[in-house]
Amino acid sequence: MWIKILLLFFTFSFLFRTDRAFDQDLGRHLKLGEIIVQTHQVPKTNLFSYTNPDFPFINTHWLFEVLVYFFHQTVGLTPLLFLKIVIFLSSVLLIIKIIPKEKTALLLPVGFIFLHVLRERTELRPEIFSFLFTALTYYILEKFTSSLRANTVSVAISQNNQIASSPSTNAQDPRNDTAGKLIFFLPIIQLIWINTHIYFFVGLALQAVFLIHSISRKIRLLSTVLLLSILISLINPNGLTGLIYPLNVTKNYGYTIVENQTMFLLESINFKDPNFLFVKLSAVLIGLSLLVAFFRKNWQMKNILLPVGGLVLALLNVRSFPYLVFLSLPATMQNFGVIPWNKLTKTLTIVAAALLLFESYFYLNGDYYRFNDQPVRPNLEFAESTKGALDFMISKDLPKPLFNNFDIGSYIIYRAFPKYQIFVDGRPEAYPAQFFNGIYIPGQSDYNNFKELEKIYGFKTIIFSHTDQTPWGRNFLQSVIKDEAWKLVYIDDFAVVLTTTETINQKQLPIIDPAKLDPTSYQFGNHVSYLRLGLFLLNNQYIESGRQFILKTLQLFPDDPIASLILGQRSKNIYLW
Repeated sequence: MWIKILLLFFTFSFLFRTDRAFDQDLGRHLKLGEIIVQTHQVPKTNLFSYTNPDFPFINTHWLFEVLVYFFHQTVGLTPLLFLKIVIFLSSVLLIIKIIPKEKTALLLPVGFIFLHVLRERTELRPEIFSFLFTALTYYILEKFTSSLRANTVSVAISQNNQIASSPSTNAQDPRNDTAGKLIFFLPIIQLIWINTHIYFFVGLALQAVFLIHSISRKIRLLSTVLLLSILISLINPNGLTGLIYPLNVTKNYGYTIVENQTMFLLESINFKDPNFLFVKLSAVLIGLSLLVAFFRKNWQMKNILLPVGGLVLALLNVRSFPYLVFLSLPATMQNFGVIPWNKLTKTLTIVAAALLLFESYFYLNGDYYRFNDQPVRPNLEFAESTKGALDFMISKDLPKPLFNNFDIGSYIIYRAFPKYQIFVDGRPEAYPAQFFNGIYIPGQSDYNNFKELEKIYGFKTIIFSHTDQTPWGRNFLQSVIKDEAWKLVYIDDFAVVLTTTETINQKQLPIIDPAKLDPTSYQFGNHVSYLRLGLFLLNNQYIESGRQFILKTLQLFPDDPIASLILGQRSKNIYLW
């Protein structure tokens, strides 16, 4: 019991933090939830962008959007953060409960390694329900097959003792026990799942794996449940198209987003992510467990397919890292088999427990985030990084059309639609691939292309997150900030707002000179904000003002590694960020 408590506590420690879902897609989800509730229908086009308002869009998470909108209108959004933690912890607990007690000698050290990959996806997103439904489906199927195996053994013993045994008794028919009855909840779970998140296919795959695993026992019930789950999955706003959508979703992608890339590709471009190490360690443990099962002749089909399936998903893209926990961990532990509690396993458990508590302490006191320059803290709250820029744009009634970058489109939708339509938002599937390949990216890569787009669309306001890490985004900012036709009227630690000279004169807005920015003019709540703004200024060759913000960063946090490195390299005129 104490091992489970420790693993759940560790999970809680890195979940108890600022949620940055508004920097992703939460704003758009809220707006879509509002539209669905008010119109009683799920929009099937892009809707929010003036560039592609009629482009077809399949919404696979409309039920999540209705849920968050309901919370927003009744009790507020903060309770959703508590709900998120409950869902995560419930999912982990279900996965742990799948592992037989006699196979838990290595659970703490192995589970501690696997659970690190959950840190990759801790925000409030529709996918948290996929985590829960994956764990719940796995748990029900495991209990069902375990019950079936126990009943089979019971019947065999009865037959050996020449005791009459009717096939309709509880001892033989899994439909008559609790586990057998739970199996009929799977189609219901699948119905909710397909309308909540695109990873609903994992539930169908799980059922198929257990069907293959049990095929030798001629299990018709699992086949019937799987068929019902497939048929009931057709009950979604897009019918068959929605059911097969996971096969087609990336075919139109014209924009590369980090979460859809492999960790190997990201490593090749020097993308740093501490979770990559734990994916690799988990892969080693999965491979080792399969070898142990092979030499012990303890092969089970589900315990081969599930750990390999979870690993394949994790290697396909970063967003699938959590499936190492929700698919691979239980089967990996079962492949290791019964390992006795001895001096070695006890030592490993004690060491893992000490490391777990030590690391949890650094999450809960905030040091982990400070040393990693993450603008979060151990508190259940939402960050709205674009809020300041939107407040300014709305309060000053800046003219449209807007030009914005990919990262902040969803928040603009949340705060400003329908008054403002956006140029783009964070849904590659909601725009034609040619829009990204022929307009969005070229328009930032070469500033001459942007000037041509300016003639076509007539941009009046630019709102752009200067934390954009793309080469084209950085190139665009370096060019537009020095374009005499555009004037900087707002800047904070996340975004800039620029408008035309005509608007400046009409609204009598003060122009900001980046070279004269002073950190004393800001009251940011953490050192990372000063660091971000300092990096932006240095990137755009505003050396002295940028240096002042870096000095302020070190004043607030003297051990900041990036700020120390920048000032250490100043004499060589090299800035590393």
